[in-house]
Amino acid sequence: MRIILFLFTLFAFSLPASASSIEDRSVALTAQLEGNNNYHAHLARELASIAETEKWQHDVNTARAFINMAEKHAAMAGGAK
Repeated sequence: MRIILFLFTLFAFSLPASASSIEDRSVALTAQLEGNNNYHAHLARELASIAETEKWQHDVNTARAFINMAEKHAAMAGGAK
């Protein structure tokens, strides 16, 4: 029983650590694209917003997928202009 409780506790505290990096990446991406209004920049910001929403709904894997897509589009946008 103690092992199960330990594993549950370990899992419960591991999710917020990985989730916060998604939020940090989203903030950095938004700052990087400030002033850039082309298609890829707009799409990157929207994908980052979706990633944060998914993180708050505790779907970290989906949030990671969206933030990865956002970062790819941010790279295509070319940063701030």
